[in-house]
Amino acid sequence: MHKITMIVIVGSFLPVALAHIGMWHPSVYGFNGDGYSIAEPLSEKGFDKWWMHGQKNKKPKDGAVFELPAGGQVTVELACNKQYTSFGNEGGGNNPCPPDTPSMHAGNPVKDSQLRGCGLAIAYKSDINDAQPEEFTVFSVNQKCVKDKNTVFQVPAGMPACPGDKCICAWFWQGQNSANEMYMNGFDCKITNPGNKVLAKPQVPVECRDGNNCIFGAKQPMYWANKEHQNVKFSGDHERKPSYNDKWGFKDGAQDIFEAGAEQPPALPDQPTPTGTPQTPGGCPAPVTVTVTVSKRKRPTPRPKW
Repeated sequence: MHKITMIVIVGSFLPVALAHIGMWHPSVYGFNGDGYSIAEPLSEKGFDKWWMHGQKNKKPKDGAVFELPAGGQVTVELACNKQYTSFGNEGGGNNPCPPDTPSMHAGNPVKDSQLRGCGLAIAYKSDINDAQPEEFTVFSVNQKCVKDKNTVFQVPAGMPACPGDKCICAWFWQGQNSANEMYMNGFDCKITNPGNKVLAKPQVPVECRDGNNCIFGAKQPMYWANKEHQNVKFSGDHERKPSYNDKWGFKDGAQDIFEAGAEQPPALPDQPTPTGTPQTPGGCPAPVTVTVTVSKRKRPTPRPKW
């Protein structure tokens, strides 16, 4: 009897799975899972296991999308378990992980100097299976992420509309006091209040701690710590991990991601937004048809000869 009682007591105090941070919203791939797995770190995994956190087949239910107002801001919920968000039963407060501060990998208590920031990235594809790593552009950064559960991200003004009904987006985070690992969650998104600017081709970020050699403008997210498809190199120095801050060329807030002076032509009513100059199969601009109306002058009647 005593043994059975002890089992009941211990079982009633089993802790919620903790230790890391993820993004929580119905638009996130894998959101409807166990409430923890999509917050686990990504390290030493093959491409299919780390890309989109291995959740590409666990699509958002009921067509859920995360709306991104161009020129505005959004609030993203970040937590160690869905239970501690507005989608769980302990969503109060602004702590990403109330029972486990070390989950934020920035000291205990959290030190701002150890926060490595988060980024939101977008690919202008409507099917997650078509979106490739090199097509993603980081459009917003919060350098104090993941200090707060409710984290604000600024959205650049002028971002063009998505093809079809949505784009593919992803959230990225890097911890400091942790093993060599990265964090990523994919989600369906949609640009509202769209503009007609043209995104520049995103470049691979580089470390630039002294302010020199930084890559400015549109940049890809940082892919590292896994076995395949890495795009940045880690020096091995614990204090120099890839980070979404000035040391890797990412300013705080909305990012500069557009081609200078380039704009898309406005869409016609009920027509998709053009994505560039029409091309012929040979790659040259398509010919433009011009209609010219030529009027004929009436010849004068010749005068008779007398």
